[in-house]
Amino acid sequence: MDVLDVVREWNIRCAQCGDCKAFKTLFLPSCPSGHRFKFNSYFATGRLMIGRGLKEGVLALEDDDVIDRLYTCTVCRACDENCGNFPGGHIVDVIEGLRQMAVSAGCLLPAHQVMVDSLKKNDNVLERPREERGDWARGLGLKDITAGRAEVVYRAGCLLSFDPEMQGVARDAVALLRRAGVDVGIEGRDEVCCGGRAYEIGQVAEFTKYAEHNVEAYNNAGVGRVVLSCADGLSHLKLLYPRLDIKMNFEVLHLVEYLDLLLKEGRLRFTGEVPLKVTYHDPCHLGRYAGIFEPPRDVLRSIPGLELVEMERSRQFSWCCGAGAGVKQAYPDFALWTARERIKEARETGAEALVTACPWCERNFKDALKESGESFGVYDIAELALRAV
Repeated sequence: MDVLDVVREWNIRCAQCGDCKAFKTLFLPSCPSGHRFKFNSYFATGRLMIGRGLKEGVLALEDDDVIDRLYTCTVCRACDENCGNFPGGHIVDVIEGLRQMAVSAGCLLPAHQVMVDSLKKNDNVLERPREERGDWARGLGLKDITAGRAEVVYRAGCLLSFDPEMQGVARDAVALLRRAGVDVGIEGRDEVCCGGRAYEIGQVAEFTKYAEHNVEAYNNAGVGRVVLSCADGLSHLKLLYPRLDIKMNFEVLHLVEYLDLLLKEGRLRFTGEVPLKVTYHDPCHLGRYAGIFEPPRDVLRSIPGLELVEMERSRQFSWCCGAGAGVKQAYPDFALWTARERIKEARETGAEALVTACPWCERNFKDALKESGESFGVYDIAELALRAV
C-alpha cells in the first residue's frame, strides 16, 4: 500500500483525541518535539494531517516547514503507546514513509546529506575513515571472524567504533563475554554500518545495501549469535532486516540480554560491590521497539551493593533521550534539550547516576551535561557490570 494511502486510512480512524501527546496513565508528556515546540504539527496527529495535506495536494514537500515537522520526530514510538486506532502498523512507519517521499523529491536536510555522503565514502555516519573502524579493539587479541570462526560476533557499531570517549563500552562488553568463557570475535575494520540511520531518514536504498551486506557476512562467517551494545543497531538488525525477507542464520541479542542469560546460566558471576544508587533509562529501540525491559534491570539488580530506583517515566513510558533518527545531527539544540529533560527526571529520583544500554543515549546525555556545565554520572550497564566482576 502506498504511504499516502496508509495516511488516508489512519486519518479515517484518527479521532484527534490527543491521547498520543501524553502518557495518559501518568499525565506526563510523551512526545519530545511536540512538548518542545508547542504546535500540533509537531505531534503525531499534526504530522498525519500533514500527510493528508500532501495526499490532497494542499501541501508540498518542498515547503521547509513541512520538512521541519517530518524530521524533528525522533521516531521514539511514544505516540503509539496510547493510540488504539492505527490500522496494522505504527505511526512512525507513516512518518518514515513520508521521509522516503521527501528523499525521492530531493528534500534531504543538509546534515543528513553529510551522513549519507559519509556512508558512501566511509561506511559509517560519523565522517570517520573506514580504516580506523577496528582500532577500538587494538591490543585485545580478539578473533577476526573474517579470517576464522567464532561462536559469537560482537558488533560494536558506528559510535562505539569511532568515538574515543565511548570506545571503553565496547572494550568492557567483550571483556565481560570473555570472562564468561564466550567464544567471541569481531569484524574489526571490515565491520560496516547497520544502515538503520539511513532508513530512519528515508534512504531505503542505502539501508538495503548495508542490511544485505551484513546478513551475508554473518551467514558466511557461520556465527550463531550477533551481540550488540547499541539499542538502535539491535532494533535495526532484529526488526528491520527481516522486512527484507533475507534468511538470517543467526540470533540477534543485545548485550544486556546476553549478560542476563550468562548470569542465569552461572557462566558469569558478580562478586565485587558497586556501592551506587542509579536509575535506568530505557532506550526507545531496546524498550518500545524490541520489548526488552527486564533483562537490563535484572543485570543491575544482580550487582552487589548497587541500588536501582525508577524514574516516573520508565519502561514503555520512557522519555526519549533525543538522539535518534538523525535529530542529533540536524537539530542538535533540540536533542540536547530533550536529554536535559531526562537528566532532570533522573536527578529527581535521588540517584547518583543515570545508566543506559545504548551509546547514542549515553553520548547525548554526556553532551547535554557538558553543554550545561552540570555534573552527573552517566554509565553503560557494561561498565558497572565489569566493575562487579
